[in-house]
Amino acid sequence: MKIMIVDDETISRKILIQKMVLIGTCTAVDDSLTAMELFDKALKSKDPFDLITLDISMPKMDGRQLLSIIRKKEKDMKIPKNKKVRIIMVTSRMNVSTIKECIKLGCDGYISKPVNRYQLLGNLGRMGFAQPDEIHHDDEKTHAKIIATIIRRFYQGDIQLPVLPGVVTQVQRLLEDKDSTIEDLAGLIGKDIHISTKLIFIANSPLYRGTDKVEDLHSALIRLGMKAASGLISTLVARDLFKSKNKKLNELLQKLWLHSFACGCLGKKLAMELGIRNPDTVFLMGIVHDIGKMLLIKSIADIHPEETFESMEMMLAIHEIHTTFGAVLLKKMNFLKEFIHVAEFHHWNDFSKEDEKELLVIHLADYLAARIGFVFFNIEQTEDDPDPDIYANLKNLESLKQLGLSTGKAMEIADQAKAVIRESSTAF
Repeated sequence: MKIMIVDDETISRKILIQKMVLIGTCTAVDDSLTAMELFDKALKSKDPFDLITLDISMPKMDGRQLLSIIRKKEKDMKIPKNKKVRIIMVTSRMNVSTIKECIKLGCDGYISKPVNRYQLLGNLGRMGFAQPDEIHHDDEKTHAKIIATIIRRFYQGDIQLPVLPGVVTQVQRLLEDKDSTIEDLAGLIGKDIHISTKLIFIANSPLYRGTDKVEDLHSALIRLGMKAASGLISTLVARDLFKSKNKKLNELLQKLWLHSFACGCLGKKLAMELGIRNPDTVFLMGIVHDIGKMLLIKSIADIHPEETFESMEMMLAIHEIHTTFGAVLLKKMNFLKEFIHVAEFHHWNDFSKEDEKELLVIHLADYLAARIGFVFFNIEQTEDDPDPDIYANLKNLESLKQLGLSTGKAMEIADQAKAVIRESSTAF
């Protein structure tokens, strides 16, 4: 494979060369103008580059400009899609708006500095490139090799993906029909005893509790409303994905579910505070934002049943690549673009006013959930190990700034939600 590394920072170039030299023949340059000349020369000699890693921020011509020029040249030359050079954008600032712009311009992947093996493996897998053993370790059972195997099988289509039951699609179609009624929804859902029972239970939970206890499905749907009920049905279906017959694996998945549920509840409360339309949609976004972790954990357990998930390295590897896995999974499950963006970008740390408010809310909810005790793994602080700078760190969150919330209001919402989360989680 022929690779060009474009980065104006010497250390960054060296790091990328050390990793990329294991994959192919590398050429490294420190500016976009030189890179453009080499790209043109390679095309004319009919020996084009297969892969380019392109730093976003560079003098004279930044990475976005070079990306745009390369794609325009390829279009003018009528180069077929499968013959176009693969381009990975590299950034030191995880700015969501910038990455979205690069995706529109035609990049094939993106990684943040400092580049780590898991991000690189994920991008190589997505683009269909081989993953040489040397990029992780020689030991056959290293966590890097396990992750590499999962990535390869995932993008080759060898991992069975969960499929949403037909009732979710039927409910969605019913919701899109302007003439549909609560009675129509009750007639459809009433055929499923499990979902019907759960909806009644949820309608009486602290999330939706009214003055009187509802006893039947019709009354529950009236309290919930059609849109909220639709989202809750999808949530109940998603809940079943966080289960396993394996006791230890199930305990891990339950912990992940509780974190996801906390994010959903906090997201809904934040959305209501901010006047965002359809707070129940934000609730569902919180439920599925970490769905990539669920898929990775189940896939690893299936292929490597001996894995205990007690290794920090393994959990960090899952943490590094779960966002792209989650985005791909939600896309295959026909979720809306807004849901896919939440799954893909909720761990980024640089936002702007152009980013969807729902994404900002889930980013903030994810932080708050961990700080009030609903943490999935010890990558983050827990209630038993409190962060002494919690207010300072919260104040510095870009999502909080862009939403215009004070730290006091955010923590007030979190504290109010804490009891509701614990009491309501069993309803699902």
